[in-house]
Amino acid sequence: MNNRSNSLIKPLINQPLTLFKLGVFASLMIISQSLSAQALTESTIIHLQQQLEEHKKQLNQLQNQVNDQSGDASGLLVISGYFDVTAHNTDTSDHPFDVGGLELGVQYDQGENFSVSTALVWGDDSSEIAVAVLDYHVNSHLVPTRGSLFGEAGYHLQFGRFDIPFGIDYEYFAAPDRHNVTAPLTTQRIQNDGLNGDGFRVYGSWAQLDYAVYLTNSLFEEEGSSTGFRLGFYPGRDPFRVHNRETQGDFLIGVSWLRDMDSDEEERNTLSAIDVTWQYGMTQIIMEYISLDSIGVIDLPGGGNAGNADEAGYNLRMVLDFDNYLVFMSYGEWKPEYSAVLDEEDDTIVYGIEKLKRATLAISYSYDDFLQIKLEYLSHLNTSTEEPGFEDKSLTFQMVASF
Repeated sequence: MNNRSNSLIKPLINQPLTLFKLGVFASLMIISQSLSAQALTESTIIHLQQQLEEHKKQLNQLQNQVNDQSGDASGLLVISGYFDVTAHNTDTSDHPFDVGGLELGVQYDQGENFSVSTALVWGDDSSEIAVAVLDYHVNSHLVPTRGSLFGEAGYHLQFGRFDIPFGIDYEYFAAPDRHNVTAPLTTQRIQNDGLNGDGFRVYGSWAQLDYAVYLTNSLFEEEGSSTGFRLGFYPGRDPFRVHNRETQGDFLIGVSWLRDMDSDEEERNTLSAIDVTWQYGMTQIIMEYISLDSIGVIDLPGGGNAGNADEAGYNLRMVLDFDNYLVFMSYGEWKPEYSAVLDEEDDTIVYGIEKLKRATLAISYSYDDFLQIKLEYLSHLNTSTEEPGFEDKSLTFQMVASF
């Protein structure tokens, strides 16, 4: 998840700031006691407001001084998180209400160049570490646990567990970052709901280019390794200006490549992707195409096979941003080269597979970066598979609370 403005920030060197807050609180208590003895007049309220504004200015100045000194002291701790509640239409779910996992993100900055970030997820009576990285950075202090990596010029070297920056949808894995509720077909089918691995990566921004290179454990099998990269090109970004999230640019072209190998370093899968993002005013358009080439086939329990394990897909998304309201529309397709898959728990059971199409419409409302309310309708446009739980159409309501 991204570090948001409503994150709980706890500087470990804020003793002066704490004393100042106590002083402000004490002064407010004195004012409130004096006001209790007389009716609030208009001049009294104006005077009180002026005092509060002055205290706020002094508080902000002292907070900035503390933050400026944090690199020379023991560090800065940032805590954020979210959870979601989802309701499904009863035609497609035996339990219409689901409470999603609670995700807690923690970032600790040690000095100027080192940070530790982690994202812990609790759900379904279990817990897991979704992200856990040790980060060394130069010229950039933004170290998001999830979402978009590229917010400032500079570079990072990370070791640990992290989301794989492949394609463009990795920016939207976390519920607060996704404009709708359901991930596109390319993420669900080709990336196994989102690629995540253990290893190391180098990423950063330079001039008009964003880059990420990584080496992890296998992203598809129990044994082996995966390596890959992502390059993002901003034609309109000023190469002579130090950029941040507000100056990233309105047009992005991304190229991704990933190679998956077995324990003998023999190639198993090769993935490639291209994505384009265009922002104009309140309109954002995202296009993504992903292809997976595999050397394997889908073996059937009775002998023979269902075809080569290759697959490809694309999605087109448009977002209309009306400040607190968002309108989301998308269309996507997924085309496998095979005609059947095996059950994950019983490989004697076979389910028929065919090309899928999906259209999605969603509306969301955000309240003060704290609460998101989403309503989504999706249809597979008369395409389907024999897999259990497959939903041709669905209506989903979701609330996401962030802190």
